[in-house]
Amino acid sequence: MLTLSTATSTRHGDNPSGSIESSICAELTPIALFVFNRPEHTRRCLQALLNNSACLASPLYIFCDGPRTPVDESSVAEVRAIVDACPHPDKIIHPAHRNLGLANSIISGVTCVLDSHERVIVVEDDLIVGPSFLTYLNQALDRYRDDPQVMQIAAHMYPVDAPTGQDAFFLPLATSWGWATWRRAWARFDASMSHYDTLCRDSDQRARFNLNAPLPYFEFLHRQRTGRADSWYIRWYLSIFMNNGLVLYPKHSHVRNQGFDGTGIHCGVGGSPYDSAAALPLRPGEQFPATAICEPSLQVVRHFLTQQNRWHRRAQRRVHAMAHAWWAKLKLSVLRPG
Repeated sequence: MLTLSTATSTRHGDNPSGSIESSICAELTPIALFVFNRPEHTRRCLQALLNNSACLASPLYIFCDGPRTPVDESSVAEVRAIVDACPHPDKIIHPAHRNLGLANSIISGVTCVLDSHERVIVVEDDLIVGPSFLTYLNQALDRYRDDPQVMQIAAHMYPVDAPTGQDAFFLPLATSWGWATWRRAWARFDASMSHYDTLCRDSDQRARFNLNAPLPYFEFLHRQRTGRADSWYIRWYLSIFMNNGLVLYPKHSHVRNQGFDGTGIHCGVGGSPYDSAAALPLRPGEQFPATAICEPSLQVVRHFLTQQNRWHRRAQRRVHAMAHAWWAKLKLSVLRPG
């Protein structure tokens, strides 16, 4: 196992909205890693990345968000010490001087990297990636580089048995757990959701946006529009949807999410119900499909997501989250009496 020791070279970037110097490792896709206030998650995420043979030769940009409150200051400082000590020969660290929030951090960071590179691999600190994660993404980015309909490469797959004889397939749905894209696709990212009204007026479009199932994607978009959510993902999904874009998914997931422990912004507790026991394969897969939606796989994924979003499942996750929060407060009150 690699030890997180002092790196041979570290550059600290300015504000993430600025430009970045191009890396000498231009042949491999740069990695954008987003961290905040979870030291152990960050440590495990970095270790998993370093277990990929291509990691040390890939440009690594680390975006560290600032503390929300004084309570976060010590954990944010610990995270920054961990990334400073990461043994990457040419990492570039962008420490935010204030709290940007996850959505603004992702949007500005991805934009920042793509100002100087043609493509980017995006990882958040609550992800554990498999040993073939970078190889799979780099191969897929090469394969579909000049196909304008392909707007994103997903590294995560739900715990379903996708009925395809190939190693990957296309869905009309964005992902947020370990992914990659190109400058040409991110240029179509519509942060202002200018097509929101189009979906409001067109029930058929809304149904397609919800994968023609009782899924809450448009509800999520509405919450974003009305200021009750702060998500880069739902705006990216809308951008892909309105451009008739497609997303490549692997048959076997190269990602697991360790954030279902009460620390994730949009996650619950008790472990991720969206991860597979067969995740993190040793080999990346070699058979990539033609650019078209795999309808049988879409049907299986749609069924799985519909089951996960039934009211009793959502209520159960909410109760678990509330119980976890109550227990955490109780332990804190015992540790800090009075």
